[in-house]
Amino acid sequence: MPILPTGTSSNRQGFTLVELIVVIVILAVIGTISVPLLFNRLGTDERATLRRIVGTVKELYNEATLTRDEHQLEFDLDRHTIKAYRLRAVAADRVEKEPFRREIPLAPLTLQRIEVEGQGSFRSGQVTVRIFPLGWMEQTRLYVRHADGRDIQLIFSPLTGTTRIEEAENTVR
Repeated sequence: MPILPTGTSSNRQGFTLVELIVVIVILAVIGTISVPLLFNRLGTDERATLRRIVGTVKELYNEATLTRDEHQLEFDLDRHTIKAYRLRAVAADRVEKEPFRREIPLAPLTLQRIEVEGQGSFRSGQVTVRIFPLGWMEQTRLYVRHADGRDIQLIFSPLTGTTRIEEAENTVR
């Protein structure tokens, strides 16, 4: 053990300048990332609504393949809502349509148009999209409008039940 002059200790107290700089840089990076997230509340409701739509479509797709029951999404273009249903065979010749979750209000988004392959394009009324038990759904494009006027299209993949979200070029007027 080395001999230390009187009044010195091998236990240092405090931080070096390098350690302080590293901590300051880390705090600056965290602040740069988190502060805009805290103050940027514009559009949060719209993002949450889009997540609800995407989650509902994927959940129904998964449920249809697991339960081997057909499921349906019912889009109400006049009320701007979505309802989900499960079609259960109760008897050999009878099918029961039971609600699957609550109705989903899409506010602050508004439904503008829906295109279902084999059915056509709709701007009003109710449109039903079928999700089949063997892992397939009708190919669908859903056009919604943000409160600020931007249009978005949701494209439902028929083979996976996933949804791709893209900016639309204000095709819905």
